[in-house]
Amino acid sequence: MSLEPTVSVIIPTVGRASLRTAVESALNQTVPPLEVIVVVDSDGEPDLPESDAIRVLRTSGGEGPGRARQLGIDSANGTIIALLDDDDLWKKAKLEKQLAAAPDCRDRWIVSCRYERRADGQKPLTMPSRLIDPHERVAPYLMQLVSMRRARPSLAVPTLMFPKTVADAVPLSASAGSIHDDPMWLMKVQHELPDLPILQLPDCLVEVNVTANSTSRPGVDRSADYIDWGISELADESKRVRGDYFLYSPVSSALEAGSFRSVFRSVVASVRWGRPGVWAWIFASSATLRIALRKARTSVRKASREADQ
Repeated sequence: MSLEPTVSVIIPTVGRASLRTAVESALNQTVPPLEVIVVVDSDGEPDLPESDAIRVLRTSGGEGPGRARQLGIDSANGTIIALLDDDDLWKKAKLEKQLAAAPDCRDRWIVSCRYERRADGQKPLTMPSRLIDPHERVAPYLMQLVSMRRARPSLAVPTLMFPKTVADAVPLSASAGSIHDDPMWLMKVQHELPDLPILQLPDCLVEVNVTANSTSRPGVDRSADYIDWGISELADESKRVRGDYFLYSPVSSALEAGSFRSVFRSVVASVRWGRPGVWAWIFASSATLRIALRKARTSVRKASREADQ
């Protein structure tokens, strides 16, 4: 890059207690950001450390993380945008290593990295196992299943860094309650800026925390919404991509809700609108078995309690 880059960190928040730690991880970088913009999308006052680099903005409430991020980006003074969520953390050299990897003479690029996924009751997992190629299409990379590895392809939001000009050209404008707004934005970026490279570093520079309160785990069956999204937004993708998507995302939501009906609906969509690969069928079969086992355990426990009464 011809000019010394300045980084604006954008953190949307709904007031989680983890916000302070997330902000501190941004402030304590080996290459400090110009500013950390906290966008409050709820009532109440955020708990923040003392720093002149912090700015607080507010939405009207309930706008959703996509619009909250864009509000922060619109007001940013830095030339580079780095995204962070209020329940995640950066390792200290995150900005330094990503800035060093950014193309020197281009103002349109995205840099990502590996991250450590932490979930309740599970061992930490470094993701993804396979990095995206610089000009690889996002939808096939994220949605086509090639194995049953847990560390599947991913471009997590807290890993993303890009010039402000990218978000100016393709805003993050998803509304509250929308689904797949992050991969959808990346897909739109590739469509509008076809020469833009996505550079994913092999370094693990982010800690992504998935808890019961995380927006990454909504706790409800949204398989019908996922199916509708796949039909409308993946129309230009291959049948393999569509088929694998229908047997993964909607089925994952059905698994969380324990719904055989939603699994069946997802299978029907996969056959009607796509052509799933072997690994997608294996995942759907595994999910169906897990639902059956869960229901069986529930029935046994219920019968045991009734017998004790």
